[in-house]
Amino acid sequence: MTEPALSVAFFDPARRVHALARAGATLLFEGSRSLVLDEPARIGPSGGGYAAAVEGRFEIEFEPMTEPAELAGTRVCVCRASGTLDGSPVEGLGTVSETLRPPSWEDLDALRALSVIADAGHALLVVARRPRGVSGHGEELVSAALFSEGRLMSVEEARLSTVYDGEGRQRSAGLELWLPGEDFPRRASGAVAAGASLELEGLQVHAAVFRWRLQGREAYGQYELAVRAPAPEAA
Repeated sequence: MTEPALSVAFFDPARRVHALARAGATLLFEGSRSLVLDEPARIGPSGGGYAAAVEGRFEIEFEPMTEPAELAGTRVCVCRASGTLDGSPVEGLGTVSETLRPPSWEDLDALRALSVIADAGHALLVVARRPRGVSGHGEELVSAALFSEGRLMSVEEARLSTVYDGEGRQRSAGLELWLPGEDFPRRASGAVAAGASLELEGLQVHAAVFRWRLQGREAYGQYELAVRAPAPEAA
């Protein structure tokens, strides 16, 4: 049986350094600058959590702080993260994601993965899938998991809106979450702090670190947008 593919995200706002890593792509962010590493990260279980490392660049341990949330074929844990980056200690929050069912790109035009992490007890995770042929991301299938006071809350409906630049990269975003029995939505909003774009396995990927506000709390997290690369023109 094939083990689920792992990916990690790490955010240290105090030092303004962040990392996103998965099979085939490792991104480092320092302030507003981004760097794509040639060497893939080694990601795997470590003790009661997980570890990610790139030789000579970083070694980070991830300790789960929440129960896993399952969203659209992905299992995600919010984690406390600590280690070293370029020889300096780092400490912050992050996520570890296990891909239980790979996205079916025969049926999709775009896939979004977002995290909003305020502290150990307050976080928001979102996966949005755009089926092939729909007119815009207002018709996407959006799944969300909200942690409040450390508890995983049921979300009946989630709405995502995004503002882009001229290159189709995400610049700011807003989220509305409708919970059972509540008359008004809970909200989060954010703007890009750093980003990078790359092509990966036939996809155009815009990966960004966002600075968020989650119900009045300062937060950090990722906003990753993967879209099907345009088919090459016939010669």
